[in-house]
Amino acid sequence: MKKTFLLLALLFFAGTVSAQESGNRIYGNRGYYNQQRRQPQTNTGNLASNRSSGYSIEASVLTNLKPDAFVAVFGINEEASASAASNEKVNAKINEFARAMSGLGISRNEIFVDFITQNRVYDYTVQGAQATENFSGFETKKTIAVRYKRRDLFEKILAAAANVQIFDLIKVDYIVSDFDAVRARLFEEAVKVIKAKEAKYVNSFGVKLEPVGLANEKYDAFYPSESYERYQAYETGEAYTSYTNSSKVIQRKSFTFFYQPFDGSHFDAVINALDIEPVVQFTLYLRMDYDWVRSKER
Repeated sequence: MKKTFLLLALLFFAGTVSAQESGNRIYGNRGYYNQQRRQPQTNTGNLASNRSSGYSIEASVLTNLKPDAFVAVFGINEEASASAASNEKVNAKINEFARAMSGLGISRNEIFVDFITQNRVYDYTVQGAQATENFSGFETKKTIAVRYKRRDLFEKILAAAANVQIFDLIKVDYIVSDFDAVRARLFEEAVKVIKAKEAKYVNSFGVKLEPVGLANEKYDAFYPSESYERYQAYETGEAYTSYTNSSKVIQRKSFTFFYQPFDGSHFDAVINALDIEPVVQFTLYLRMDYDWVRSKER
């Protein structure tokens, strides 16, 4: 298992430019299984209201925001014959890792250790056709979360973790602090869109629209952790197992993941253009209801 984590860590080190952060959690999310992705609410194109004289105007707005900070979460587990000993082994790694973080300008206040579980561990002895389960010790599991603001610190944190035999990068969270400001900006832009459409419809079709009320206001947020898609190179060999003349043949077909954000094509307005690095995407769908009567002046 540790060899697997080491391999994953080395894959992260391979890049020499700014890396995208995801973490091993990606193997358990919807991207791994190609499940249906959660979608933002966008315009339906249906302007008819439920009321007999009703009319609706929609606005959907997207903004792409770089995070204010990141939180990398690592998993640590150690086994020992006694529970206290397994806990001490985990704490020794954590303390050594925290000292390395101090050298990167990350204080103890930006590190949080979460105790996950401590459980018994069993092994087996085999005699002939019989396997016997035996108690062999204890395993302690904890996670350590590290908050940092500069993206270029990520690989240095990863290297420091590997140096103390911490290889399991579980996830990297993207932190946006001021949700109120984000929502206010989205709402302001959506109102502009609706008012512009209202003026266009009045001027183009000679109708008078009287506002009735706000019918729908839906905010949403999409983080990079849920925006990775699975990709498989189809020119590689298919993975299968066969037995011919008592020999086993296995061909591996590898796959990877790539970051796939929502583009702006389905939105009325995009506040911040999409760049090459992963971002947090916030959306707002706004629908305003109107009553309408034909204008006497045409």
